[in-house]
Formats: sequence, structure tokens, C-alpha cells
Amino acid sequence: MNVILSLFVLAQATGGAIPPGQPQAPAGAAVQGTSATAHVVGSAVAQPGAAQVPQAAQPEAGGSMWSTLIFFGVMILVFWLLIIRPQQKQRKKQEAFINALKSGDKVLTSGGLIGRIVSIAGNVVTLEIAKETRIRVVKGNISGQYAEEGEVQPTK
Repeated sequence: MNVILSLFVLAQATGGAIPPGQPQAPAGAAVQGTSATAHVVGSAVAQPGAAQVPQAAQPEAGGSMWSTLIFFGVMILVFWLLIIRPQQKQRKKQEAFINALKSGDKVLTSGGLIGRIVSIAGNVVTLEIAKETRIRVVKGNISGQYAEEGEVQPTK
């Protein structure tokens, strides 16, 4: 139906001549949604009696662009406040904890091992997880301090 309507509009705009290569509508076919008295204005079909808006009176698209930019700016701000900023704070807190590690601290690794720090050499921490059982762990895999259920964790 859209093809027939566009052919009708094109035929009206060119004075009834259909460009070569375009299919012709059947002789008895009626175009729905249009009347014989429709007027062609540019590429749009205008119905008789319908108010035509001059080109100068149409709203400009610049206001829509600014509202879109403001919307995206607010979304970026919300994203930063709710996701990026808390992650940065948590990362700084974890880095401060890792830098403050010392021998004798009871720690929990990201793998779930609980141990006491025996020594720290660069980026590697030696943990004692049982009597005379020591393992070496990368500093970044230490997730936090560990306190037994009855123990009180020291505050800093």
C-alpha cells in the first residue's frame, strides 16, 4: 500500500507521468486513504481543509539536541556516583590495607585460606596456615584481616 501511495504522490508531482522502470498501478485500483482532490506540497500529501504550517513556524531541532545532551550528561553523572566512585574508594581502601600488612597479622586470602603472615618479600607473602606448613601467596590475593568469632578485631 505504501508503494501505491508513493507512486500516486510521485505521479501527481510529475504531472501524471510515471518514471520509467516503475510499475504502473492497475487501472481499476483505488488508492486507500487519499481522495481525488488531494494536493501535493513538496513530497507530502495535504488533505483539503487541513491547516498547512509554514516552514519557518516549525520548531527547531536544536532544543531537542540540548535536551538529549543534558539527559546523557545526567546519566553519566549518576553512573559515576553509583558505580565508579564507590569502586575507586574500595580499591584505595584495599591498597592501603595491602600496604599496611606486617608479620604476625592473621589474614584471609581470596581462595579462602586463613593464615598468619610469617614474612613479606616484595609482592609475595609467606603465610603459615598450620604448624610448620607455609605457603607463598601473592599480596594481591589477600582479601582482608581475619578474626575468630570470639576475637575482637583491632581498629585502626
